[in-house]
Amino acid sequence: MRRAVLILLVSLAPLVPHPARCDEASEPKGTEHASELIDGAGLVNYMQRPTFSVGSWAKYHTVSKSEQGFKDDYTVTILVAGEEVWWGEPCFWVETRTKKMGARERATASLISYAAFGDTMAEKHVLWFIRKTINGYSPDGKPDIGLYSRDKSELKSRQAIWDHEENPVRIDSLGRDTVTVPAGTFTVSKARKYYGVSQTAEQGDSTVYYERRLTRIFHYSPRVPLTNLVKVEIDDAQRGKTWLAGQFDRGPLKTLERALGTTDLIEFGTSGVTSTMVPEANRRSIDRRLVNQILDEPRAPAAPAQSQSRRPGSGN
Repeated sequence: MRRAVLILLVSLAPLVPHPARCDEASEPKGTEHASELIDGAGLVNYMQRPTFSVGSWAKYHTVSKSEQGFKDDYTVTILVAGEEVWWGEPCFWVETRTKKMGARERATASLISYAAFGDTMAEKHVLWFIRKTINGYSPDGKPDIGLYSRDKSELKSRQAIWDHEENPVRIDSLGRDTVTVPAGTFTVSKARKYYGVSQTAEQGDSTVYYERRLTRIFHYSPRVPLTNLVKVEIDDAQRGKTWLAGQFDRGPLKTLERALGTTDLIEFGTSGVTSTMVPEANRRSIDRRLVNQILDEPRAPAAPAQSQSRRPGSGN
């Protein structure tokens, strides 16, 4: 079943609307537009061997504001709620709780395969490693657990499509630094991730040029379980201009929208936060030998064209 939630693939970033035209705002000013239900599975650091345990958690506060008046202000708590062997595959539950200012807390949970760790595609395609999801409760009050299925068109895609990206994210190391957030002072490694896209289109008798430049600076520390993330600084800018067809405008680009935001670590720990979504029977650890076996086995990157053919079993 497909999910109506926002997977945090790269950061807790502000969402900036895409203008319909270069001279129009696409939504009313002052609208808050962050997703009501966020999945923090994409914030897990899959590029190193997992150092977390069941009960590890981290809480973040994101604030952002755009020139058009869009605002975000919410906290996200990410918890390792339990572990489970599913179809013979060792997995762990990530429970995410989102609390927007003036709204009730919302929660979701994802069962993620340990095969994601060390796989070069995990950061870009974390959805490939999600096995089950919980987005709410059934009428009898039990967690509504659903199998996560991939889109049919994705399963038919050729490997070359996934190997080639037209606008890849550019990553630059910024060295080491010291940063202070509500959770304390940390010595961090900084990395800048830059993404840019541009397009030109004909609309009636006009030519429209649009570009987006998204820059995020990540602050990482191994002291933080699960994510290693201490702080994120976001600058999301959209610019463009319009001219009559055949009469190119050499003037500067017009700023259509720009959002600035930060995500700060508030608290973190290895205990003290209890799951509210994951079934009680799965709020436990599994045999570490099973986890180590999948972490140690050599394997090729996940193949998007390959579907699962294993049959469900008790697994637990």
